[in-house]
Amino acid sequence: MPAYWALVTSAVLVAAGIAGYYALRATSWAVMTDELQVVRLAESTAARLSPVPHIHGAYYGALAQLYPLLLAPAFGFLSAPAAETAAHALNAVLLPSAAWPAYLLARAVTGSRAAGLAAAALTAFTPWLVLTSALLTENAAYPAFVWAIYLCHRTLSEPSRRNDALALAGLGLAFFARTQLLVLAVVLPLALLLHAGPRRSVRTHPLLAGAYAAGLVVAGLLLRAGSLGAVVGNYSAPFSGDLLPHGVAASTAEHLVHVVFGAGVVPFVLATAWVILTLVRRRGDAAHAFAALFAVCVPLMSVEVASFDLRFTAHGFDQDRYLFYLVPLFAVGASAALVSRETLRRLVPLALVLTAIAGWFLFQFGNYDDATAIFWAAPAAAVHPVFPNDGVLLAAAVVLVGAALALVWRAPRAALASVAVLVSALGAAQALYVFERYEDPAMTRPTVLPLARDWIDRRVPGSASVALVPSPRDTAAYWWEAELWNKRVDHVLRVDGGPTFSPFPTDDVRVDFRHGVLAGSEPSDFLVLSGSEKRFHLAAARRAGGTRVLRLVRVQRPYRLDWATRGFTPDGWTIAGRPARLRFYGAGVQGRRHVAIVLAASSRAALPLGFTLRGGGSERAGWVDPGGARPPVQMNLCIPPDGFVDVMLTTQAAVRIPDGRLVGLHLERVSSSAAGGCPGPQVSSR
Repeated sequence: MPAYWALVTSAVLVAAGIAGYYALRATSWAVMTDELQVVRLAESTAARLSPVPHIHGAYYGALAQLYPLLLAPAFGFLSAPAAETAAHALNAVLLPSAAWPAYLLARAVTGSRAAGLAAAALTAFTPWLVLTSALLTENAAYPAFVWAIYLCHRTLSEPSRRNDALALAGLGLAFFARTQLLVLAVVLPLALLLHAGPRRSVRTHPLLAGAYAAGLVVAGLLLRAGSLGAVVGNYSAPFSGDLLPHGVAASTAEHLVHVVFGAGVVPFVLATAWVILTLVRRRGDAAHAFAALFAVCVPLMSVEVASFDLRFTAHGFDQDRYLFYLVPLFAVGASAALVSRETLRRLVPLALVLTAIAGWFLFQFGNYDDATAIFWAAPAAAVHPVFPNDGVLLAAAVVLVGAALALVWRAPRAALASVAVLVSALGAAQALYVFERYEDPAMTRPTVLPLARDWIDRRVPGSASVALVPSPRDTAAYWWEAELWNKRVDHVLRVDGGPTFSPFPTDDVRVDFRHGVLAGSEPSDFLVLSGSEKRFHLAAARRAGGTRVLRLVRVQRPYRLDWATRGFTPDGWTIAGRPARLRFYGAGVQGRRHVAIVLAASSRAALPLGFTLRGGGSERAGWVDPGGARPPVQMNLCIPPDGFVDVMLTTQAAVRIPDGRLVGLHLERVSSSAAGGCPGPQVSSR
């Protein structure tokens, strides 16, 4: 037995070596805002020493806390970039560690350690190894799923109160690894009914029956109170509405085809043939229990994933990462088929029929999108462009299945090892292709700013808090990276109810146009502002770091404004036919203010655009050439310390820019500086 455990461990370590080589090279991100959510939850768990999910100091209903919990020590003690590297190292071992429960499951089903070893290899070496390069819950959910299936199988094949309790614990582990795996709570009772029938199920599983009865009562009470969605937290929407939307049958077939062919076809064909024969001709409780789990889990999970992608994924893109959990089931079933020599005469003909059916499904429902190869969403589909067409893919699959069946028929003693080695090598080759072709170029790209990834943390003293203030028309990646790589960034300010770039809790503030303050929550002395912010400018903000794109500034509370705008778009365009206003505040300082305003025109303008600036008792008029920016318009304004002066901007023409908006001139830049005292009485718009 120790020798077999050593071999399973070796398989895990070899898979970890392949994955780790690429995952440890990764210095970027692939999936936003999923990876940012994992990082924030891990940091919160480490800081609060609590698994209750919080982001930005507020409860956040992301209940898949197993993976953030595993990452919490790294994100608690290391800088964010170093913790990300540590997380990738953990991923490289964590995802292929599913081979261990796969080994136990196959050994329990077949009584053969060799079959267990084959199942372990087929579970570890798959194209989905590429997921180790991203901070996604799949890395923990994959092994958690196999452990849950193993524990469910134990209680089905060997009923006892202890095994019932372990099965319930396995379901909890899977759910807290990934909310999607709540489906296993439906799989278990259905598989139990298929395996043992209603009467025997209740008689031999009193603890399980009682737990499910209590769960149904609680669910009914929550449903009556309108709080059932709290059970799944933020993911209540996928479990509500039309669960079987139009096209779900075809989408189910598409997803299953992608996983079947990504797994090498052979495991699915052999496993399905063995399951059918086992259900028809019952051969022992252990084998029949697994066949029942397989028969329920494969279609139910396929429908669940298809339903989700149709309703919530852009353009209905098939994400095979949601369904690759079926691979260990194929692996165990195939290993069982290869050691069940008494069924060979029935297994081979049935496997040939299933291969023909799989080929028909490939042509009818393959639906591979080679133009949009998203390596983290559909690693198996990303391999498809290697084949000129589906005919070549099917021919390769037929050759593979034919070789496996020939071994089963002619050399049954060598079939298990040969098929396991061949299909595992194919899985490893697919993973290497996706790593080289897609993952490595994407995950080693430079950061969006020419700075150290944790540039904010390096500039902020001690444990000071930092708040992001996103400008709604900025590029999202700037703000994602500012939060992802900097642990001190623990708040986001939402200005005037505008959008931000993540779904996490925000601190709401508003531009108090009359009093010249950013009113509302003031959580931090350090703010990260957009270099293109046109809605307001903070007074007495001292620059602490950054670039022209993002600026880290130290501010005083309350957040007083130097100037603010009205009538401009959030990205600084005047709206055709409407006057725009720039309001300059005294901000507690009496005296004259020298103001410089830079205006620009779109390159799509046919003629120069004229403008007029009026305010503070003076007027400036001029024009701006298409695609150019005119030299600064200079104005001197006398502003009392607690007052303001308005400068009105009017434009005399408009142009339609590429995004379809009809606009006038663009506010490129505004600067304001003290220019001595004011002669005579103070002028104020207040």
